[in-house]
Amino acid sequence: MTAFDTPELEKAYFAAYDAVLSNWPVPAETVDLPGRYGTTRVTSAGPAAARSLVLLHGYGGTAGLWYPVVGSLAEEHHVRAVDTIGEPGRSRHTGAALTSMDDLVDWLAETFDLLGLPAADLCGQSLGGHLAFRFALAHPERVRRLVLLDPPLVFAGLSPEFEELGRNRDPHPTFEDARAMLGVPGSAPAPVEAYLDLLAYGAAYFPASPIVYPHLPDGLTQLPVPTLVALAGASQVHDSAAAAEVARRAGAHTVVLPGAGHGLLADVEPVRSLVLEHLR
Repeated sequence: MTAFDTPELEKAYFAAYDAVLSNWPVPAETVDLPGRYGTTRVTSAGPAAARSLVLLHGYGGTAGLWYPVVGSLAEEHHVRAVDTIGEPGRSRHTGAALTSMDDLVDWLAETFDLLGLPAADLCGQSLGGHLAFRFALAHPERVRRLVLLDPPLVFAGLSPEFEELGRNRDPHPTFEDARAMLGVPGSAPAPVEAYLDLLAYGAAYFPASPIVYPHLPDGLTQLPVPTLVALAGASQVHDSAAAAEVARRAGAHTVVLPGAGHGLLADVEPVRSLVLEHLR
């Protein structure tokens, strides 16, 4: 991981990060775990004696992504929200290279080890959902129950529109351009605005490692652990109906949320209820 261009940009990014974490409705503890790939930040909440639930955010989302649901999740679980290494956040990629999803699966297995987790429930959103899926395939004995929230390239390919957006994406946008892509500034509730600001600061300023792109698995037949798949009916990423058909055939309890966008947690209640019911 290289340095921010200026100390001021670094300060602005982490101020935005802390502003989002302040919206967690429950007391949180943080730990930085040194390992083979660098230092991994984990933010935890909930009873220490409860069953562990590891949360993996979408690209650049950080542990802050979970603020709308973490209060409910932490009532029944010891929640461990991980900042994915190599992405914007408080983890620091200073060690071994990350060149494939296999490397990220290896990093996550090491993180489980460093947390002292033989096994845990595992929930991932967007790219975090793809990583959670790949981890469950590689280490089914370490995943009790799996939750995938609109995961890309697990059950269906990317939509042509999303692929086109990716090809034309500016890898170094200004903060203003990045923020405009996420919606009209000032049009959302304050916690949502803070989160969108964090994403824009991450896209514009964070010296992240190159993105590790996932690929659609070959010949998926049966999921190895009890799995909930919640798909956004209006997902920009893929054809949710096609993804749902494949997920059901693979044995997942599959729900398509009509009208929901890829972010999914914007409509908190159905997601919260589905996740809690599945984990119970």
